[in-house]
Amino acid sequence: MRFYHTKKLLVPSCYNEQGHRLYTVQDLIKLQQILTLKFLDYPLERIAEELQAQGDDLRDSLERQRKLLRQKRDQLDQMLRTLDHTLETSKPDDDLENDTLLLTMYSMSTEEQQRQWLEEYLPASLLERFWPVGEGSSRWRAIERESIQWISRLKKLMREGYLPEDEEVKRFVQELFARISGVMSNLNPPLNEAENQALEQVSKLDFSQMFRFPVTFTLKEEVYIERMWDHILDEENESIGGEHSAQGESNGD
Repeated sequence: MRFYHTKKLLVPSCYNEQGHRLYTVQDLIKLQQILTLKFLDYPLERIAEELQAQGDDLRDSLERQRKLLRQKRDQLDQMLRTLDHTLETSKPDDDLENDTLLLTMYSMSTEEQQRQWLEEYLPASLLERFWPVGEGSSRWRAIERESIQWISRLKKLMREGYLPEDEEVKRFVQELFARISGVMSNLNPPLNEAENQALEQVSKLDFSQMFRFPVTFTLKEEVYIERMWDHILDEENESIGGEHSAQGESNGD
């Protein structure tokens, strides 16, 4: 009651000789009204206004508050779904990096906006293949979980000081390529020309146009990844060049 007095919501009717606050039955009724509005999540600055409301004004306010509470409930439901998904996606023995864990939560919290954006650029058939809803979503969740593990594994290599040219990083890239090739080869039916063109179009978009998607890597990490790819490509080119040279020598013999 002292707190509500300091906020000028419940001023005592009078004081006794010792300076103690004295409240009447009417004051207690007003306290009940304050506690009721507080229970309904009204902010203190609005409670004073609502206490002065009459008839339909209060009813209109309660209607608005119900709408706000439903919005908050939806937000809380989304928060719980995000936490449930993150904890289900990342098992204790996965050893995920903390930033990867937070990345997962952000991606989940903006999933609806991501899909709306993708619908502008990708045909429905492609969306259903890679980002299905309903019964097919379990397959997508499994791929998503595996992707998160790959990202975390790469970040761990960076954190532990491996250079982009190290053999450990090279093995990681080879395993990743093999996995991607396996996933793409299992697509049934294979991507058609329109779907391939749509994917290519999205890959060429400026990052500023994809702001709804989570930022997976820092600028420093992106430089690391670029060096990693360049090293792999250089090795492949050297290998191809060596094969051609060997074939030429063989033909000359």
